[in-house]
Amino acid sequence: MRRLGDQPPRARLILAAALALGCAACAAVAVMFNRDNGEVRSQAPVAAATSLPGSAAFTPQVPVSVRPSYTPTTVPAPLNPVANPAGEVNQENTTTPPAATGAPTSKSAKPTTAAPAKPAAPSLKVGATVGLESVDQPGYRVRHRNNLGRLDSVNASSSAADRADTRFTVRKGRADDNCVSLESVNFPGYFLRHRDYKIRLERIDGSELFDKDATFCTVTIRDGSALALRSVNYPSYHVVAHRGSLYITDTDAKQATAFLPRSPL
Repeated sequence: MRRLGDQPPRARLILAAALALGCAACAAVAVMFNRDNGEVRSQAPVAAATSLPGSAAFTPQVPVSVRPSYTPTTVPAPLNPVANPAGEVNQENTTTPPAATGAPTSKSAKPTTAAPAKPAAPSLKVGATVGLESVDQPGYRVRHRNNLGRLDSVNASSSAADRADTRFTVRKGRADDNCVSLESVNFPGYFLRHRDYKIRLERIDGSELFDKDATFCTVTIRDGSALALRSVNYPSYHVVAHRGSLYITDTDAKQATAFLPRSPL
């Protein structure tokens, strides 16, 4: 084995250059990395490749190890929500949604049920042909027989003469326009009137007394479901039925006979 002094001059030159490059590389690695948290602070210039006379350019390859980046072991606590002046929570400063306010939610409106329409109160319309039926005795109608007013059982199966006796045309009150008079259909010119407290069918005689006796005012009774007939010239007297006969008597409208207008038979 040859000693360093025994090497030829060319070999000694190459060996010296290699040693110099090795030292330069070590110095560059030391400068490149900072020991504080393993972060790179600066990078020193690397020595240029040295070309030896008569040979190709030579660049030493020095292995470089990179330390992993620093990872903190303590996780910082999440920031608390910050309220702005309007009282709203800044969502960017919290990791959890704000608590529910507990405001009541609107409830759907309950469906309302309309009350059934109340039937219109019965009335006697001027010009109409009607029959008057007893509310308390269904099938019994006001009629005339032998020139007297009565309340008899008359229906669609009754004779034509009986049915005709129950038909009356409503006229404007002969003594009061706000009341009515009842004219017989099968005996035109004959009206129901009271005389000696009995209801009778009599022909017009042109007297003021007849006009008053033949005028009746309707009174709504029984919560608007029926009518009573009041005498215009005897205001406290109402028509009542007694044993089939019709009278006027001094009584309250609620105690009078209750009637309903019906279609004529």
